[in-house]
Amino acid sequence: MITPPPELRPEVRARQRAELTAIVAHEATTPVPHRRLVPLLAAAAVLAVTAGLAFGIPALHQRTAPAPADQPSPAPAVTPLSAADKARFGKLCFDKAGLPIHRGSSRRYQVLDGFTFTTPPADAYTPTWVVIKAFGLWTTCGLDAKGTVRQALPEGANQDQYRAVETRMIGAGSYAAHITRITVAVGNQTPVEAVLRHGFYYTATPYVRVRGPRADSTPREYVVRGYDAAGKLVYTSPKTDGEFKALSNSCYLNPNGKLTAWMTGNPHPDPKTCRQGYFWTYQPK
Repeated sequence: MITPPPELRPEVRARQRAELTAIVAHEATTPVPHRRLVPLLAAAAVLAVTAGLAFGIPALHQRTAPAPADQPSPAPAVTPLSAADKARFGKLCFDKAGLPIHRGSSRRYQVLDGFTFTTPPADAYTPTWVVIKAFGLWTTCGLDAKGTVRQALPEGANQDQYRAVETRMIGAGSYAAHITRITVAVGNQTPVEAVLRHGFYYTATPYVRVRGPRADSTPREYVVRGYDAAGKLVYTSPKTDGEFKALSNSCYLNPNGKLTAWMTGNPHPDPKTCRQGYFWTYQPK
């Protein structure tokens, strides 16, 4: 296993890996030939791969067409976890999320949040969620009905987000502070309101895997929409593979105007051509 230079602190390494893992996770469902990913933190790429999150293979679902309109069903009710379950699931999250453990580093962490969907559908991939803080990162972990960690997302304070809503997990992810409402549509099903908690959003959706040939017109399995406080639709995830490719072939600036990542053939893209990104933060209650 490749290790970073001695001066690279655990929290820095973790943040680098989180950013690269987020990009890899976002691109994972549809490989695009000949794409180049050249983030400024390219040295973390090996870390992102060698410590990739692999939590098992879910059942295969049949593809369906995307929902025609955003007429969501209400957000499902959630039940807070008991203190005992928060402690148990928090430990599982810490152990399974791939957080870096170095000689002399502390294994201490805080369990900040935890809940389960009160009446999740039978095919919900991860109906239970917990959030821990360790190494300066906030990590949310999704657990299946058996209490097994299936997915995890670490985020750092003021970490770059390339989109207002980052669809980095199955039915879940992170969002920028100006987003106040998110809906998720799975195939041709009615969109559902996501539960928004402290910078992460959650839905009890199934894991839809890709099957069959793909083309630019092929619909995406999930369509995610984000709204601001005025109710304005400010983000829609790609609806087709063609839209996904176009979005992927881009570059991003953080709110300070710093070029943070680019996925174009140009080794030095003009910042004027880049998309504006956002910062993420764990939001207070």
